[in-house]
Formats: sequence, structure tokens, C-alpha cells
Amino acid sequence: MRRLYTTEELRLTRSALRWAERNGRWQRVDRGIWAEGSEALTELDRARAAVLATGAVASHHLAGVLHALDSVRLDGIWMTLPLNATSRRPRSCRRNLAPERIGCVAGLACTDGLQTVADLASSLSDAVWEHALESALRKRLTSVDDLTAVMTGRAAGAIRARRVLALRPAGAPPTDSLLETLMVQLIRTVPGLPEPVRQLWIEAAHARLDLAWPNLGLFIELDGQHHKDQPVYDARRETAVVAATGWLCGRFTWTEVVHTPNSTARRLAALADQARRRPQPQPRSSSATR
Repeated sequence: MRRLYTTEELRLTRSALRWAERNGRWQRVDRGIWAEGSEALTELDRARAAVLATGAVASHHLAGVLHALDSVRLDGIWMTLPLNATSRRPRSCRRNLAPERIGCVAGLACTDGLQTVADLASSLSDAVWEHALESALRKRLTSVDDLTAVMTGRAAGAIRARRVLALRPAGAPPTDSLLETLMVQLIRTVPGLPEPVRQLWIEAAHARLDLAWPNLGLFIELDGQHHKDQPVYDARRETAVVAATGWLCGRFTWTEVVHTPNSTARRLAALADQARRRPQPQPRSSSATR
């Protein structure tokens, strides 16, 4: 992420700054805020500069981007000013934040994970807010209990949050990736298929499964962007799990889950039907969620 500097930090005279700007060494992003180099400024550069220039707190979509929450884009309200602030910047809101709800991310004052996820509930769809939620839980930026405690009342964001949180099985761990969250959402479209167990550890195979239905004898492995030797490792792990449990395995790729969800749902439904018709194998050793 490109570093930004205040005029005070640069310790240059006005004439020196003007010379540096003309020669492409520095460029002015906002009042008293500078970026090094002549590369085109991004929307994120300008948003961060606005926060620095006004002494605001990065919030909403900007905070979501800074926290690297899944599927959050820099759009809509992105900073918070005190109620008595005189600045009239666009895409800003006025409120007094509790000190414990403010942290520092990438050198900016920024709402913490709990406040950020709560704020985003008012502007994201149910599906996208769930993406952000699961990634925040995965990063340990907040917890289900803390969100449940603050998302009360009849505001649209609070209603959305309670609706999405109600879909999560009690005590379920966060999904392990955006792809896994997308798959969990797709599973809900398959009639008669219950919520899967997440992150199921199979001791006999020394392997953790992405999503599984132990009662059906079925598990899912998701293939994202492979690193070197990843396909070989995945194949060995799948073989070990099948040998240890006798369960049926379904493999799905990012393309299948994201770009062809209807056919993927039908394939998953067929796998579930096949698993129901099979004699249920007895695992060689106990399994536990980790």
C-alpha cells in the first residue's frame, strides 16, 4: 500500500515541494497530504488522504478494505467525523465513536473489527455481509457474541445482521476462505441438505476437511488457486480420508462455485442422494472439529 505523508513529515519548504511536484517526485493528494512518485493516484489513496487531512476515522467501506475483509469494495460512506466537525466532505458521517472502537490500521485511525462489521451491515447485501463477517471472524477481529450484543434494535443493518447470524450453526468456526463461504451459501440452495460441519478433523487421516456431513458419509474439498505441489497434496489427503472413513468425496473449483452455481448445486444434490443410498461405513477412528 502506497505510503502517504503530511507536509510536516516531509519537512520541506513550499518551494521545494513545488519543485518536487513538478518533477514527479511527490504529488499532492489532499490538503497537506502527499504521495511519493508520479504513479496515478487510486481511489484508496484519495480516501486515505482525506482521512489524514481531516483528522477523521476510517470507517465503513474504507475500514473494510483496510481490514482486508472479503468482498468489501471502496464504495459508499468511508469515514467518520465527530458530531461537532466543520468539514463537509462527501461520503462521511458524523457521530462520536467510543475510544475502544477506534484502532490504527496502515497508519490511519480506523474503526475496529466489531465497529466495521456492524457498520457494513447497513450498506451490504446479506450475502456480501456474510463474506465480510466470516473473514472478520477468521481474522479474529470480532466475535459472534460481540456482534449479537451490539446488533439490536430495528435499524436495517441490525435486522440484516441478526438474519445472517441466525444462519450460522451455533459454535461453528469461521469458514477458511471466501470460496468456502460461497460454498456454504450455495449449499443452502440445495433442498433437504443441512448445514455442513466446518473444519472437521479426521484423526486417522491427519486431515482437516473443508465441509462435511458425517451422518451422510459425505465431504467436500474446494480447489482454489493452487500453489506448487498443492494438487498432489490434495489428492493424497483425499485418498487418506476416504481410506480412513469410507466417505464419498465431492471436489469443486472456484469456477464451478462462482460461475456455474446452478449446475454445481445440482451436482452436489446428486452426490448427497448417492451418499444417502450407500451403506454407511464405520470410521476407523473418531473425528473431531478443530
